[in-house]
Amino acid sequence: MTANNLSSQRAGNKKVCILVYDGLSIFEYSIAVDIFALARPQYAPWYDCHIVAAESNPIRGLGNITIDAKKNLEQLADAELIIVPGRWGAQRLVSPDLQKSLVEAHERGARIASFSSGVFVLAACGLLEKSKVTSHWKYLDAFCERFPDISVDPDVLYIDEGNILTSAGSAAAIDLCLHIIRTDFGVERANEISQLLVLPAHRDGGQSQIISRPVVGEYKGRVAILLDTIRAELGEEWNIGRMADICDTSPRTLQRKFRNTTGLSPHAWITRERVDHAKDLLETTDLNLENIAKITGLKTPETLRHHFKRITGASPTKFRSKLNIDGGAWINERRFA
Repeated sequence: MTANNLSSQRAGNKKVCILVYDGLSIFEYSIAVDIFALARPQYAPWYDCHIVAAESNPIRGLGNITIDAKKNLEQLADAELIIVPGRWGAQRLVSPDLQKSLVEAHERGARIASFSSGVFVLAACGLLEKSKVTSHWKYLDAFCERFPDISVDPDVLYIDEGNILTSAGSAAAIDLCLHIIRTDFGVERANEISQLLVLPAHRDGGQSQIISRPVVGEYKGRVAILLDTIRAELGEEWNIGRMADICDTSPRTLQRKFRNTTGLSPHAWITRERVDHAKDLLETTDLNLENIAKITGLKTPETLRHHFKRITGASPTKFRSKLNIDGGAWINERRFA
């Protein structure tokens, strides 16, 4: 199928093939099935999902689960998106038939997305020479040892190189799937799916795989009231004296109770809330950085950039560049102050 044929097909439902094989990650397989195969009649167009056996052997997963995939590799001939779940194994060989099918799909312009260790399959097929990729951090040493010439970014959630998409550990596969939905159908639909999954609407692919975050306590009492008040008025000044007055306590006692409740100091917690609010504004509005900085209480674009990159691992510009819509299709050409 030519690139023009693919563009024409994308006007309707997009054909997705999920590869299954013996020893696959059931969790990652389930992510793909729940997101792409679940019927969603409220959406048109959507995805036309097929479960495809990568081999003729019995297909088993952890927990004595077996998968009866009745469709074979011929389905890949006109697939627009092919999903390769993880747990294939670093040293496992890829059959000539699977390699041929994936190479042909890639050459005609299909997108191929791997979850976690599924990237080994793509590399074994010779599809990654010109791409930067990622995987779960625990597989990266083995991957680099086996494929030393492939460019790897070990500290991101997912990477979109156009027709090759790779994600880190299992939860990052969800982020990649939501990114694919945003690319295909726009931010509003991706947000609706994230709400159904009870997940954040967007984690940028450049975010670090491992983020140290303190364990929080129970939100209750006057501190809970304070947190709600701050969230409602993030653009205002919040010094320790004002917060202590709202809680009717001393600044020292407030700082102790605040850390016990949130795991963070008041300043650190407020900064994180402001960055989260900035992410929402970047995603849902056309406001420039100066206005967003004022609304969130970060005051200046420089301060916004500093804290946004420190907390999320991505700059506001990079975050927003992936969230632009033009007639329902995502583009990467927005420029803003």
